[in-house]
Amino acid sequence: MSLIKRLGYYFSGFLVGLIFLMFFLSGKKTRCTYSPKARVLSNIEKKQWYFSDDFPSELQDSTLLYKANVDFSKSRIGKDSCNNYRLTKKDIIFDVVNCDSVAYFKNYSFKP
Repeated sequence: MSLIKRLGYYFSGFLVGLIFLMFFLSGKKTRCTYSPKARVLSNIEKKQWYFSDDFPSELQDSTLLYKANVDFSKSRIGKDSCNNYRLTKKDIIFDVVNCDSVAYFKNYSFKP
């Protein structure tokens, strides 16, 4: 079998596979959370949220984690049963205590 025919079979199978995935995965909330940042944010998103008293009420919505970054150098991971993550979003810094079933948001501040 020549190389041209092999490439033709390969790309036709690849195209059928892409179409198959488009139909079965469309409309579902499918995500690829492979990076550590994406896995942490996805894990926090799935839990019940509790906010400290000093946390602003205008930030207590579902878009809080959208485009947030996790600062792993200032986070405490694996020391307790709950992990403490430092998150930054634009000019806002806040801490999240991520436990088994809940996430506590606290220590809200602005970047200097």
